[in-house]
Formats: sequence, C-alpha cells, structure tokens
Amino acid sequence: MDNKMLKLFISYSHNDAHYVQDFIRHIAPLKDNGMLDIWYDKNITAGDDFWNKIEEHLADRDIICCFISSYYISSSACKKEMQKALELKQKKGVHVIPIILSPCAWMDFLDVKSLLAIPSDGKPVSDFASHDEAWVDVYSHIKKVSEKYLKAKKLSFFSMSTLTPKSSNSCFNLLD
Repeated sequence: MDNKMLKLFISYSHNDAHYVQDFIRHIAPLKDNGMLDIWYDKNITAGDDFWNKIEEHLADRDIICCFISSYYISSSACKKEMQKALELKQKKGVHVIPIILSPCAWMDFLDVKSLLAIPSDGKPVSDFASHDEAWVDVYSHIKKVSEKYLKAKKLSFFSMSTLTPKSSNSCFNLLD
C-alpha cells in the first residue's frame, strides 16, 4: 500500500450495513484518488479468526469511523470496537469519527460525546430529506480530515528525513 494512503476502519452494526454501502459509494473519490484504503469486517475471509482480524485492522488504522445508531450502542461487539478505537486515539493519535446514522442516546457515552460528530452538528443521516445530502456532508468532513492528516504525515516524514544522512557530503560527516 502507498505511504500516502490513509487507512480507514468502519465500525458498524450489521443491522446498518446499507449505510456502510452508501458511505463507501460516496467516499469513492477519496479511494479512487489513492487517499484512503477502506477496511471493514466484510473483508474477512472464511477461516480467518474474526476478532483477531478486527483487532489487527483496528490497530493499524489512521481513521476509525464509528457508525452510531441504536443498533450500534446496544451491541456489545460494537461498544468493544468503539472502546478500542478510543484507546487507540489516546495511545497513537488515531482519528475517531462518530457518524450519526439515526437518532439514539449516543450523547450518553461520555468519551464519544466530546468528539465532533458528523454529519454537521451531529444531525443523523436518517433525518436528512435526502440521504445523499447527508453523505455529501460526511464526505466533505472525511476529505478535510484526510487532507489534514496526510499533510501532517508528510511534514513528519520530511522532518525525519532531514535528520538522516543521505550522502558522504552531509553535515553529519562534518561532526566526525
């Protein structure tokens, strides 16, 4: 995978699978432009250890999108993924983005309510007259986060590469 590509994980309830397909369809330009690599549990193949694969991919992602609905907040598996995502945010700076799918009591999750939820103002996708309008709003936020993340990643790479000697004429040789 290209170093310029960000890894995005989708955490969702299987009852909300149709929203995942809508999301993937709407963020296709980011994937097609080489900005995002998208992973979710439908990428797990027969015979794989389901939970190990989920934890492996959660741990190596740059962005984790939590698709919040009443199904999500009532699922122990989804809450486990969300908790792991929040731990990775604290430990590794992973960007956790709550995407509100439908009205639910998500604000009662203290760790999540402090995060800026999308669509804008935390308005649920299901409350939009057009779900496409909601997904375009989500797309614009994901694009903005991705561009910011990639810029920071690029700056970090360049600052680290300037400290590495590249030739015998480097300033490091002058110190010998």
